[in-house]
Amino acid sequence: MIVERNVAVPMRDGVLLRADVYRPEERARVPAVLGRTPYDRTFGPTLPAILEPERAVEAGIALVSMDVRGQHGSEGEFHPFRAERADGYDSVEWVAGQEWCSGAVAMAGRSYTAATQWLAAAAQPPHLRAIAPIAIGSNYFDGWVYQGGAFQLGFNLFWVQIMAGRGRRTRVEEQYSHLPLGSAPLARDSPGGSFYREWLEHPLLDDYWRALSIDAGYGDVRVPALNVGGWYDVFLGGTLENFSRMRSEGGSELARTRTRLLVGPWAHGSTYGAYPDHSFDAFSSQEGIDMLAVQLEFLGEQLSEREGEREGEREGDREPAASAPPVRIFVMGANRWRDEPDWPLARAVRERWFLHSDGEAATTGGGLSRTAPAGEPPDSFTFDPRDPAPTIGGPTSLPGKFMRTNAGPLDQRPLEGRRDVLAYTSEPLADDLEVTGPLSVTLHAATSARDADWVAKLCDVEPDGFSRILAEGVLRASFREGFERQVPVEPGRPYEYALDLKATSNVFLRGHRIRLLLTSSSFPRFDRNSGEALAPGDVREQDLHAAEQTIFHDARRASSLVLPVVPA
Repeated sequence: MIVERNVAVPMRDGVLLRADVYRPEERARVPAVLGRTPYDRTFGPTLPAILEPERAVEAGIALVSMDVRGQHGSEGEFHPFRAERADGYDSVEWVAGQEWCSGAVAMAGRSYTAATQWLAAAAQPPHLRAIAPIAIGSNYFDGWVYQGGAFQLGFNLFWVQIMAGRGRRTRVEEQYSHLPLGSAPLARDSPGGSFYREWLEHPLLDDYWRALSIDAGYGDVRVPALNVGGWYDVFLGGTLENFSRMRSEGGSELARTRTRLLVGPWAHGSTYGAYPDHSFDAFSSQEGIDMLAVQLEFLGEQLSEREGEREGEREGDREPAASAPPVRIFVMGANRWRDEPDWPLARAVRERWFLHSDGEAATTGGGLSRTAPAGEPPDSFTFDPRDPAPTIGGPTSLPGKFMRTNAGPLDQRPLEGRRDVLAYTSEPLADDLEVTGPLSVTLHAATSARDADWVAKLCDVEPDGFSRILAEGVLRASFREGFERQVPVEPGRPYEYALDLKATSNVFLRGHRIRLLLTSSSFPRFDRNSGEALAPGDVREQDLHAAEQTIFHDARRASSLVLPVVPA
């Protein structure tokens, strides 16, 4: 393997980016995979944000690892996403023009490195053949910086810490309670604090966000994508949307036909299925999967084709041959991989499971069944933002000790013991029940304040009581009409809310129970709602006030959980 370090790559405005090149020793020209990262192109011996150089070169592919603009060795000023479209185009074409390159280029990488792929692909560099984005969203407002109108405090502040560099580590978890959010020491003093504060200044879905979003331009992407996500990844919803909408809206027949999806029982970062409370044997010899081999196979197929063949497919002259089923998912509970023809699964049946209780769900618990409610009293609890219900696992990306101990399928029983958490649980199941697909909750609720957060968590309860979280969703009440404007609620008035819990694939085994938890916070994953309908960056300590929350489940206001049930 030939290794070239600190190679200068010129951009159209004269800024020089820096890259390391790993390529085979033989003289023949080879295809290349480009990874553009803000996390230091030289970090680690195997470049975990991109691909392993040794295995890429062994497969006859050159690997180019590049620092994005303004990061580490590259010149210019870094601003998240802003320059990635133009710089991505220029970088792909630079790689294609090197004497050792065959002219066929793909892109790969995870998280932000995946975002650079989508933005570059939308710019349509002529020599780009495919992308392989891992763990990335579809909209940088809803699903990255905000979700359901709530500010993703845990992930955002953690990312500021990461961008501060390895030499400037702080205990970010100690700064989550700092108000106002933009004046936390890490946000105020670190290099990434400027764009963090800028995000707080844009709490609505406006042109600032639309200019950066993936989901506004699938028709501009003409190359196939291998989308990889995790059931416990903070960007799961966006990964699934990227796949399904590329299949229907992609800018070429090749892109629509060959785009693929792979989802495992993983969280964000480097958490691949081994968790403190529960682990999945997703990489075992029997049911395992070699992630790098999957990537190299997909990229190798796209890179090895002759240009004439690809052009013919773009014009629709012949149907592209699919080398593998387009979807592979890990089904939790059954704990096995399964191929599918598409996502969501067409054979899944939407079942509505209704909330029930005698008004004491906060103490004795409520029920969950397919039977619609009749005359049942509502449940209520007091939410105090000075003592919010904490984040315990789920689809998170949190710092330090949280990264490995507060993500994934953690036991929710410590949370269920709180008076501000309502639990609705089914009877033990008589047979296995597979739930695979999008999840949602229809909630009829009221608050004594002008705003509230409604947080829902789906859990698989084992016979011994272990309550394994599967999914979590949030909706800020003042964004019930959409994210373009904030509309305070009328205190005490019931509204109907639609909560998006993203998705899961899980078999609730015989004897297990289905549980839905409802509360008004998941802190520090989301910022605390003051109840005043303020922008997250404007909340001060004196704005935090307790509120009375009420959940209705009667014949006229039947709150429910919608599950995509796959017939046995």
